[in-house]
Amino acid sequence: MAKRKLISKLIGRESAKKRWDRREERQAQTAKAIQARLAKKNTPQPNPDAETPQQDEAGPSTSAASAGEAMEPPPPTPGPVPTPEMDEELLEFGFSLPSTPATPIGDLVPFPSTPIAPMDIGEMTPPPLVIDDRSERIEQLEMELKDRDDTIKFLREQVQNREALITDLRRQLEQCAATPTATPTTSKTTPNRGRPRKAIDELQRSSRKRLTEQILDAIDRDRSRSASRGSLERIHREVRHKFGHYTPKKAQPKKDKDEMEANDGLLLMTQLGTQKAYQRMKATLREFGLIRKCNLVFWLVTLKRRICAPLRYEQIETNGGVGFVCADVRSALESRFCAAKDNLINFGNNISVKISGDYGQSFTKITVSFFQAVRSNSPSNNFIVAVFPAKDSRENLERYGEALWGQIEQIDALAGKTVKWFIGGDISFIWSLIGHCGSAVTTFPSPICTCRADQMLLEQCCQHRTIDQTVELAEQYRAALQNGDKATAAVRSASMGITKPPLLRSINFDRIIPAPFHVFQGIGNAIVRELERQEGCAPIAQQFFRRIGARREQFRKRDLTGNSIRKILVRATEMAELFTMEWPKAICRTLEHLGKIQNFSKAQILSPNDLDGLERSIDDFKVFLAEQDRMSAFLSKKPKAHLLLFHFVPFARQHQFIGLLDEQGDEALHSVWRRLEQWWKCMPDAEQILQQLEHHFVNNWLLDTGRIDELKRNYEERKGEDDTDEEAVGEIDDDCQIDVI
Repeated sequence: MAKRKLISKLIGRESAKKRWDRREERQAQTAKAIQARLAKKNTPQPNPDAETPQQDEAGPSTSAASAGEAMEPPPPTPGPVPTPEMDEELLEFGFSLPSTPATPIGDLVPFPSTPIAPMDIGEMTPPPLVIDDRSERIEQLEMELKDRDDTIKFLREQVQNREALITDLRRQLEQCAATPTATPTTSKTTPNRGRPRKAIDELQRSSRKRLTEQILDAIDRDRSRSASRGSLERIHREVRHKFGHYTPKKAQPKKDKDEMEANDGLLLMTQLGTQKAYQRMKATLREFGLIRKCNLVFWLVTLKRRICAPLRYEQIETNGGVGFVCADVRSALESRFCAAKDNLINFGNNISVKISGDYGQSFTKITVSFFQAVRSNSPSNNFIVAVFPAKDSRENLERYGEALWGQIEQIDALAGKTVKWFIGGDISFIWSLIGHCGSAVTTFPSPICTCRADQMLLEQCCQHRTIDQTVELAEQYRAALQNGDKATAAVRSASMGITKPPLLRSINFDRIIPAPFHVFQGIGNAIVRELERQEGCAPIAQQFFRRIGARREQFRKRDLTGNSIRKILVRATEMAELFTMEWPKAICRTLEHLGKIQNFSKAQILSPNDLDGLERSIDDFKVFLAEQDRMSAFLSKKPKAHLLLFHFVPFARQHQFIGLLDEQGDEALHSVWRRLEQWWKCMPDAEQILQQLEHHFVNNWLLDTGRIDELKRNYEERKGEDDTDEEAVGEIDDDCQIDVI
C-alpha cells in the first residue's frame, strides 16, 4: 500500500510540473507580444534627412541586453546524486526519482527594481511574475521538498528493516549450524505447530488408538494428487511427533523400536503424485533413520509399477474433456484375483463380480468389484474400468464404452473359476444399460419388471423382464420409428419403455441388484420433504435433524445424505412424539417401517432367519400401507417403492444378500473426484487422471492382499521387537529385487 501511494505521488508531481511549464510558456509568449507592441508604439519614426546619432558601447540596446541577461534564471542546481543503495531500493519498489530536480528556494532570482528598457521584437524576455504567482510557486516547491523528505525517510526505514531481517536470519543459521539435528522454525515445508502436550509414548492406549485412526482416515481419504501435498505435510508432522522430534531445542529424540516397513510406505506412497513429494518423503525417512538396505522410495516406485503392470487404459476424447477406458479388463481382474485368492470370503466354485456405474461430480465412473472381498462395499474394492466427463446416458455409454461391453461379455471365467456377473449402481445407470428410456417419459418405469405406473402397488401385475423380450421390444420400437412414427409416449408405452437393446445380454434381469442404497435414500428424502411441506412441521423436523446430526448435501438438490437418512430411520419413533396431527405421525411411522427393513440391508450374507425377518418387515409395511390410503397413494408414484416392496425379497431369497454389493463404494468415489473437479476443469491433464487411476488400483491391491487390515493391526499393537525383516509387501532381497504376491 505504501509503495502504491508513493508511486501516485510521483506521478502527480510530474503532471504538476508539466502543467506549470506550459503555463510559464504561455505567459512568456503573452509578455513578448505586449513588449513588442509597446516598443513599436514608443519608437519615433526615423527622419531620412537627419543624421543618425552614434550610440555608445553601453547604449540602450546594450543596456537592454544586459538587463535581459540579468533577468534570465540561473541554471538549476543539481539535486542529490543517488547512491547505489538508494538505486537498489528504488528499483525494488518499481519507481525512480524525477530526472529534473526542483529549484531550491534560496536560488530564486529577485525581480529587478528598475523598469525594463524597451526591447526589440526578436529578443527573449522572461514573463513578468506577479506576487500571487510567486507565492504559489514557493508553496509548490515546499510541497515537493516535503514529499522528497518523506520518500527518503520511507526508504531508510525499509533499509533498516531489511538489515534487521538479515541479522535475524544469520543468527538462526548460526544456531542451526551449532545444533545439526534441529529444524529451523522458519521452514516452509514444516511449519511450527507448537509443542504437543504429550509425546506419543506418554499417551494412553485409547488416545494412541484414536490418533492412529485419525492418521489412517486421513490417508484413506486423501487419494488424489491435488491433496497429496497436504496429506504429506500431515504425515510428516505425525512421523516427527511419533519419534519425539518436536522442537529444535529437544536434543537426542527418542526413537521407537518399530521402524517403518515397506508395507507402511506403500500405503503412504499411494498419496504421492509428484517428484517433489517423493523427494520429501525420502528426506523424512532418511532423517529418522528409516531407510536401511537401500532407498525405500525406490522400492515403492518399483513395486507400484509391478502392481500396475497389467493395467492398460485407452484415452478417449469427449466434449467435456479427457476420459479413459480399460483396454484389458481380463488381465486386471486376473491380477486382482490372484492377489486376493487367499483373502476371499464365501468362496466357492463361482466368482461373483458386479459391474456398476454412477454419475457424479461431472464424471461417470464405471466400476467392477468382487462379491467375495473382505470389505465388498469399500471404494477400495471398486476397480475403475471407465471414467469420462459426461452423463451416464445410453448414447454416452454406447459412444465412450463401446470397447468395454465386448470385453465384459467375453469374461466368463477367471483362473479356472466361473464368473457370475451382477448389474448394480444407480437406477439411471441401470436404465441406460438395459435400454430403458427412464421413468419420466413412459408408463412402464420399472427396470426389472413390466409393471405399469398405475399398478406399482399390485403384486400380481409384476412380471420380470427377459433378455429375449427386451431385444424384441427394442426392435419393435426401432421399426416404429423407421415407419415414420414419432417417439411419443404411446410408442414408448407400446415397447414397455424399451428403446434400445441391452448392452450386456449375458446378464439376466434376475441378477440386477435393486439399488438398496438409492432406494432408501430416495424414499426417505421424498417422505421428509412431504413432512416439511406440512404447516408448522418444518421447524420441528429441522430442529430434530440438527439434534441427531443429520445433514444435507452442499450441492445439487441439497438432499439428506445416506448416513443422515439412516439416523432418521433409526430414531423415527422419537420424531413421531413431536407431532400431534395424524398425517405427520403417519409419515413418522412410515419412516419407522423403512428403518426396520434397512436393518437387513447390510454388507453380509443373509441367513435363513434374516431372510424371514426381511420378509416379515416388508409384509408389515404392506399392511400399514393398506391402512393408510394417503400414504399408499403417495408411494404409488415412486418406482423405488415398487422395488422395495416386490423385488427385495425375491432377490434376497435367490442370492442370499441385499446390501452386500450396493452403491456405497460408487458414492464414496465421488469425494475423490470432487476435490479434483475444479482442477481438471482448468487444466484437464490426461496424465493426472491416469495417475489417479493407478493410485486407485494400488488401493485395490492393498485391499485384495489384506494389507490394509494388517497395517491397522501394526499401528494399534506396537511391536516390542526390533524386527523389520519380515515379509511385508513382498520379499525384498539384498539386491533390491521385489517379488509381488
